[in-house]
Amino acid sequence: MGRIIFIFVAAGMFSGHYFLPDVCIDASGTVLVIGLSVLLFFVGLEMGIEGSVVKMVKQAGYKIILYPLAVIFGTLTFSAMASIFLPITAREAMAVTSGFGWYTLAPVILMDYSAKISAISFMHNVMREFMGLLLIPAVAKYIGHIETASLPGAGVMDVFLPIIEKSTSKNIVIYSFVIGIILSISVPILVPLFVGL
Repeated sequence: MGRIIFIFVAAGMFSGHYFLPDVCIDASGTVLVIGLSVLLFFVGLEMGIEGSVVKMVKQAGYKIILYPLAVIFGTLTFSAMASIFLPITAREAMAVTSGFGWYTLAPVILMDYSAKISAISFMHNVMREFMGLLLIPAVAKYIGHIETASLPGAGVMDVFLPIIEKSTSKNIVIYSFVIGIILSISVPILVPLFVGL
């Protein structure tokens, strides 16, 4: 599955750069939303038919909240450590990584602080989603299923949900959804907090 994902992403990048006319590129956002909505509908439909959502929530219990908190803690801790080797402060590094893959929101928030940090945030969040896309199948196979839900960040509850379900199991979908919701809520709180906006 990892190879299939990589091939389609690479083919899309190549086509977008060399072949597709502007009218197709302008419509790509609408097509993406429609395609994603259809995918999510079928994931929800399958879960509804099996009646597994309530069962999964009961099994996970309140501990399900610990997973997104662990993702936030790990992301912020390692970004602060990485700032030692980067030309930015620990606060700026944590603000950048607090985007949790939400590349359309975090850079906009950081633009009022610094154009440079905003650009770094954009690249970081795009790369987090892209690397998540490539690594989910390998992490699911060799490390663990729940760990896959931490890779792409906030997008784990929408764009990546079908990929995670395919690579892991239906039980992980509820974890992905909760992680995605809490990370998404955290972005507009943590990003400005770290840079004092």
